[in-house]
Amino acid sequence: MLGSIVTVVAALACPLMMVFMMKGMHGTHGDSQHSLHGTSPKRFRSKDEELAHLRLRMNELQAAYERIEQEPSQHRMNDHPPNLQEG
Repeated sequence: MLGSIVTVVAALACPLMMVFMMKGMHGTHGDSQHSLHGTSPKRFRSKDEELAHLRLRMNELQAAYERIEQEPSQHRMNDHPPNLQEG
């Protein structure tokens, strides 16, 4: 009797843990894109306001990209590919 109870509990433990872990990973976030970054989605009064915000953010990202492009290339992976034939 005890052996069959242990078998049933063991058989149910795996799928139940999978369900709980998947629920924990996805959670009940309204917008998963923002939940990945730990910020809540910003509410805009109009599409024009949202577009203005997105243009500002795009300009900030473009400036950051250009700044990184102008830095010395010593840290860029493409400039110094690893030599895979050594060893």
